[in-house]
Amino acid sequence: MSAGISFVGAGPGATDLITVRGARRIGEADVVLWTPAIVEAGWVRENTRPGAELIDMARHGDDEIVEVYRRAVRDKLRVARLHAGDPATWPGLRAQLDICARVGLPAEVIAGVSPASAAAVSMGVSLLEPGFADSVISAGQETAGMPDLAQIKEYAQFGTTMAVLVPAARAAELADALRSGGFDDETPIVAAYKVSWPDEIVVRTTIGELVATVKQHRLWRHTLFLIGGAVRAGRARAVAGEPARRPESVVRWSRTRSKSSWRAESKRTVVETPAPEPERVTVTAVAEPEQKPAPAKAAAASTATKSVTAQTTPAKKTPAKPAPVKAAAKQPVKAATPAKTAAKTPTKKTTRTQPQRGRRTGS
Repeated sequence: MSAGISFVGAGPGATDLITVRGARRIGEADVVLWTPAIVEAGWVRENTRPGAELIDMARHGDDEIVEVYRRAVRDKLRVARLHAGDPATWPGLRAQLDICARVGLPAEVIAGVSPASAAAVSMGVSLLEPGFADSVISAGQETAGMPDLAQIKEYAQFGTTMAVLVPAARAAELADALRSGGFDDETPIVAAYKVSWPDEIVVRTTIGELVATVKQHRLWRHTLFLIGGAVRAGRARAVAGEPARRPESVVRWSRTRSKSSWRAESKRTVVETPAPEPERVTVTAVAEPEQKPAPAKAAAASTATKSVTAQTTPAKKTPAKPAPVKAAAKQPVKAATPAKTAAKTPTKKTTRTQPQRGRRTGS
């Protein structure tokens, strides 16, 4: 057997998410480099060959790991080094390959399942979706700690899906950086801690509720945060060709970006309220009938009563000026005196018949 090393992507943590090729390399290795934070110790012991040497990288420095590489070349040993998630997202991969080439140890890289992918599918969402996100930006690593906040702010200005791995204890700083980059408080977030492990915590929240959610679930260690419109709750397009559903409230970006990227648009319903009409004051002037109206005034008396309308503003009301007395009521009614009224009423004369007296006759 020739010497060599395999950098195996161990996935997000669940042992059944390790690829078949990766599990085979682990079972064939003479030396296995790993940490309990990557894969459960029980599974590693059960799936390595008898007599294999297990080295916890958390208890050894970089120089000691390089000595293991040299010993593998000298003793023709097969080495398997486990890496959380996918080695393609490991910033130190190129440096490790250079070291192996320098000491003469052949190396291969076996891909693994990304924690971001595992967290997304566990919530039933996708990281890419037309109309919401056309790319994914990854920031932060287990060994790097909190990424540069200025960098997070710069990434947020693209408005696409972001996968940020940071200590949950610094969630407030992350939220401030995202707001500074253009995201608003209603932007959806998926917080995933130890995704695919038996004690995983995967919850939905928003930038505005991020700090409260982290405290509620008592998260403080490294947690993966998926940010953007693609990880929103709700179903996708039901019919092909149907317009993409956008979040109810998202920011509008000022920088020029691709039309297919997650463009921030606020979905607002504007209800136009008509301005209140000014108050109207109607003054009706009725002229008292004259005893002997002139011919001109008599003609005006037969016309309809005119209404004078004055408009007043709500701020300052001015009393309406009464219109000049020009017209009388359409049919003015004259008050009749009792004497005249009685005279008009016909009276019925009654005749009283006097009884006739008998005549006396003389005897």
